[in-house]
Order: sequence, then structure tokens, then C-alpha cells
Amino acid sequence: MWVSKVNELIGSSPESFEAAAREVLARANRTLRGIKGIQVLEKRVKVEGDEILEYRVRLRLVFEMAPEAVLHW
Repeated sequence: MWVSKVNELIGSSPESFEAAAREVLARANRTLRGIKGIQVLEKRVKVEGDEILEYRVRLRLVFEMAPEAVLHW
């Protein structure tokens, strides 16, 4: 039997929302296994004057947890 877990993560990029989301996913893949889905919960931008300095996203990642008999380590 498989169980899923949900984590919320926040990431940023000076380039775009997509780049920020890709950065979150790349970092999450370093420690989480079995990521099955991402939901974008929120998008924000950091503005200074008339320029966008940073794109920020808050994501919900869904990943499977291995059953006790199957460990990732």
C-alpha cells in the first residue's frame, strides 16, 4: 500500500515564475523521491520602482511514501 505526502515549498527567480518553480522542483528532488504532482498555490513578484526584481511561487508538492517494506535508503 502506498501513501502520499504533501509539502509546501517557496522558491524564487529573477527570471520568471516558471524558473522559480523549476528551482523548487530541482531542490526538492535532491531530498524527496517519488514526486507525482505540483500545485501552484500562489505567485508574487518583488518590485522596486518600475522593475520586477524577483518572481516568487508557493508550490504544493505531492509525493509517494514507500511502504515500510520498501525503503529508499
